[in-house]
Amino acid sequence: MSLRRCLFVLSADFGEYVTASVFSRGQPFESHFALPARIARYAGDALDNATVYAGIEELRAIAERVQPDVVALCSGYLFAVNGLIAPAALARWMAELRGRGMAVATTDPWLRIWSMKPGARLAIHSVRKGGVDAALSEKMSRLQAGLEDMFRDVPHLFAVPLPATRDTWMSFYNPQFTAGSEVAGRKGKADGLDDWLFVLSREDYVFLAGFEGERFFRALEDRVAELAAYDGNRLTFIGPPEMGRFFSDRLAGRPRVTYLPFCDFTAFEWAVRRAKIVAYWNVLSASLLYCLYYRVPPIFLGRGHQARVCDGLFEHVAEWVYRGRPPDLIDLNAPFGTRADALIERRGIRAWLDSINRNYAQAPTPATVVERVIAHYAGR
Repeated sequence: MSLRRCLFVLSADFGEYVTASVFSRGQPFESHFALPARIARYAGDALDNATVYAGIEELRAIAERVQPDVVALCSGYLFAVNGLIAPAALARWMAELRGRGMAVATTDPWLRIWSMKPGARLAIHSVRKGGVDAALSEKMSRLQAGLEDMFRDVPHLFAVPLPATRDTWMSFYNPQFTAGSEVAGRKGKADGLDDWLFVLSREDYVFLAGFEGERFFRALEDRVAELAAYDGNRLTFIGPPEMGRFFSDRLAGRPRVTYLPFCDFTAFEWAVRRAKIVAYWNVLSASLLYCLYYRVPPIFLGRGHQARVCDGLFEHVAEWVYRGRPPDLIDLNAPFGTRADALIERRGIRAWLDSINRNYAQAPTPATVVERVIAHYAGR
């Protein structure tokens, strides 16, 4: 039998690339990627089989050329939010794919909270308004409700173990992810420095700069100064271009401190891979999967923008992503201590991460899930 073919259609969310790469790498099926221009420029040499698209017509052409067995939307819930594809157009294309015998699946950045906790509500915050934008919240809630209906019977793919409440909810674990990675095969650094990596999304930056303002910047400056004072540390900060002025005005000239206004997929994965410790402001950042697979200890400086706009999401994430053992949130305003090993040991992060990994590893492989997706539509 010939290899299965999977087409991963990415939205403009960086995290969806992470999920798709974890699902596809090293697996016994052919993988093709369709990327919008907004993230295609970050692909670099990470993807051999990738095509840039700018709308449904181009996606139709890509599917016609690739002839995939499975089309994975990463994520179907984000195309409208990202301004890429309207829900009605997406629904028509999904029907066309099904009419041609192609199975369709989606990821879900909300991890089915709307189904598992129907009382969850969106509260979209506006920096300009200084709080919740009621009109926009209602608009986004209506959009989400419509998407829930549209994807109700579509298989959902999850990189974390969710309960098999429905046969369309399919969790996976890829034991070949690191074995199939050129990043994993790179030689380690020989300089003996401990790499601290700080990762901040644009969405979380907007909240921090808009609602905390100078308090956030002052605390970050203090922590950078504290860590950089120890000669054994090297700091890399990956974040939105808006952070550039802060680093140039207040942290210029500090030794072993580097700011990157985002970077390509391979460089980012390698930055996580080589890090001694990774600091996040979002407990639901998709690149935490890299920490899980590469066994790189993460720390958390905030819950993140998703937990802020969705009531009950943090508790949902604590239960399912972190298997009932949510991470401690570290106060950026308080000293960390300069030694990464001491911080990791003090908080028991390695044992915690290993426990979560063992739990995740019980999920089926992506190749098994691909067959389940195809079987879901068989005979329909």
